[in-house]
Amino acid sequence: MEKSNLNKENSAPISLPYSLKGKNVTIYRGGPESKTGRLIDVQSDYIALGTENGVIYYQAEHIKSISEDPIFNSMQSNLMQKEKIIYYQSKNFAGIMNNLKSKLVQINQGGPESKKGLLLDVKSDYAVVSTNDDGIVYYNIHHIKSIMTPQNNNSQLGEEVTNLARQEYIGAPEFNQLFRQMTHGWVSINRHGPEALEGILVENTDGYFTLINNKEIYRIHPLHVRSISFGPKGLLKKLNNKEDDNAKNSNSNSNNSQMEEGKNSNKTNANKEVEVDSSGEENQQLQIKDLVETLNIPSVAGLFIQQVVLKGMAKALKIF
Repeated sequence: MEKSNLNKENSAPISLPYSLKGKNVTIYRGGPESKTGRLIDVQSDYIALGTENGVIYYQAEHIKSISEDPIFNSMQSNLMQKEKIIYYQSKNFAGIMNNLKSKLVQINQGGPESKKGLLLDVKSDYAVVSTNDDGIVYYNIHHIKSIMTPQNNNSQLGEEVTNLARQEYIGAPEFNQLFRQMTHGWVSINRHGPEALEGILVENTDGYFTLINNKEIYRIHPLHVRSISFGPKGLLKKLNNKEDDNAKNSNSNSNNSQMEEGKNSNKTNANKEVEVDSSGEENQQLQIKDLVETLNIPSVAGLFIQQVVLKGMAKALKIF
């Protein structure tokens, strides 16, 4: 194994257990990433674990421990040889990520960065995942501990997967260049946990970026960012809920109008078109107003910061 560089975690990864291939093992001794299953593949920088819920691909540099139950393996050896598990195989973890493109995936098995969505694209050092609540989330591949495709979920979701695939995203060769295209917009850094941040992204010097939120200013480097997305966390879910509520209200008003003004159908239809267009405009204004209020812009920042935020929000809304 190569020695860790600045882009690696402080602790060195364990030696890959080639001798345990085909045996029943437990990855991690505890925590959300801990899973037990059959070790079906061992490659240069990842392992594949067959479990009841599907095949999990662990990036080797993050694995802290692998344990074996030798008594269980000796009793189950004949049975395990008969089991066949379908899985993807590649020379490295990046190749596995590419094999999973256009599939519903689970990023990490738990923890603050765990997310389920459609893997739209894989670049040199980041992945693009379409989600139902945060919209497009850009993951730094180095920080991904594991990835899997849940069994049978693609066929069960149907239309939902199609909707996820329709979301547009930014294309940049590398993760740090992605940050430059997000400058002057409101972004969410990391999904949850103590390292999660939100604010206006401004480019600085030496590869660093500044994140402004209310009276606080943060200096960050893309290298240490696990994931990033446009807008506040849960933005897409909130917008979709508002659209559903507006659609229900519009249908309710339309039905009441038809019952009261059935005799003047042509005139009623014309009025309905005006009402729908007007409500759509009003809804868009309300969305922008609500988002600006959510940002809690300080009075000190004044009109300039508000204009920057609105530009960022407009950019985010175009993506959604």
